[in-house]
Amino acid sequence: MSRDVAVLEQVAEIARELADQPDLDGLLQRAADLAVSYLDGCDGVSVMFVLKGGRVSTPAYSSTLARDGDLAQHEADEGPCLESIREHQTVVVEDLQTEQRWPAFRELSLELGVRSMVSTRLFLQGDTMGALNFYSTRPHAFGRTAQLYGQVFASHAAVALKSAITEAGLVEALHTRDVIGQAKGVVMAHEALPVEAAFDLLRQRSQRLNRPLRELAEEVVRTGAVPEDPRGATGRR
Repeated sequence: MSRDVAVLEQVAEIARELADQPDLDGLLQRAADLAVSYLDGCDGVSVMFVLKGGRVSTPAYSSTLARDGDLAQHEADEGPCLESIREHQTVVVEDLQTEQRWPAFRELSLELGVRSMVSTRLFLQGDTMGALNFYSTRPHAFGRTAQLYGQVFASHAAVALKSAITEAGLVEALHTRDVIGQAKGVVMAHEALPVEAAFDLLRQRSQRLNRPLRELAEEVVRTGAVPEDPRGATGRR
């Protein structure tokens, strides 16, 4: 098989994987998890949105590094992800150690261990709604091929997002994702779980309690704890 054919098959597989997700939450989380697996040297991927009033939301992320990197940009009000969204372009950071842009973000991110990044904006119905962000603890981790893969992921994710939510429900949908993203962080800390397992636990607990996922997530964020499983640890009633 030629390299070109292999790449085309990978691109098709990315589209299928995202299109097959049963709901918006699964789509966002799968986009982050899948992107990490395709990019060598990538230590975390986040999906960032800018909500009404300019507030930054990270509803899906593949690692705490990606989540905390997004939070650092929100705290500093600057950084490659925000610039990608505001300037409508892909932003590449070769090495934060020598980077001169965004001094406040640079300092916070170096403390986290971030060294290089790529941020690619997400289009939705002609507007830039957010960015797909790739983090690495190594300098110069993302070459031209990795950057192109990032754009492919962002394009497919945007198409899948457009299919998953309507324009009328966009603000409400993004608010719900923001709450779920916060709840995942609580579960990760409380249960010592990785991101994907934390999301699965929330969704499973929502089903077993017969409660909407957003309602459960709001309780988790408010109380800092996950409601008990009614079936117990073994899954039996």
